[in-house]
Amino acid sequence: MVSAGRKALTSAFAELVVSRQGFLPYELPDIFAAPVDEAENDAARDLVRLEVEHMTRMFANGRLTSFARPLGGGEVVAIRPQLWELDDPLPRFATGALNLEHWADASAEPTHRIFVDSEDFDSWLAKLKPLGPLTNRQVEEIIDPQLRAARSVARRTVERDHEQPELGERGGTQAASPPGVGPELLSVEEVSALIGRSRSSIYADEKNGRFPEPLKIGSSARWIKSEVLAWIAEQAAKRGEG
Repeated sequence: MVSAGRKALTSAFAELVVSRQGFLPYELPDIFAAPVDEAENDAARDLVRLEVEHMTRMFANGRLTSFARPLGGGEVVAIRPQLWELDDPLPRFATGALNLEHWADASAEPTHRIFVDSEDFDSWLAKLKPLGPLTNRQVEEIIDPQLRAARSVARRTVERDHEQPELGERGGTQAASPPGVGPELLSVEEVSALIGRSRSSIYADEKNGRFPEPLKIGSSARWIKSEVLAWIAEQAAKRGEG
């Protein structure tokens, strides 16, 4: 048995989807297994995918802690945040398991069941607001999976490129931010200076779904820097296509 304080990834993810999308837990296996139809099946799967990618980012930046236990029972070990930097995390959430040695290969035979730190997860879920109406950017990603993939790749590339290791006490390198600190956040003034746009145009584009949404911290808004940099990369790519 897994010790108290951990819950299966499948259970935690079901709670997230119920609270944000309204799907019931027993519907998830059918959503994952439904055939491609360019209609209702794909729309439901893409809505679930939004939550998969959201939760994956929380694991990858250390905001949520995950663990693995051999399928046949054995020692529970922590899953390093780097093991969540996946091109397609959907299969991992569908099975609730991974191959710990070949973790980046979604087709590898699973060896370990995945668990989530209950306290971390409950604290995070309690602060999340219901998803509500989709933004224009989210609708675009559901209609155009290639656009969703391009944005996901741009975001991960930016996050990797801006991981600045610091010099340790003995000359070695270490991560710039310890686990749990989370991503770098920007004020609207900093976003304005970074992209060369006025505050009013930033808020207008965000409201219309043409710019990443900020996090609400009290009465303030803060943007995740990697998402803003990924948006800049997206605009540059569009200009190159023109």
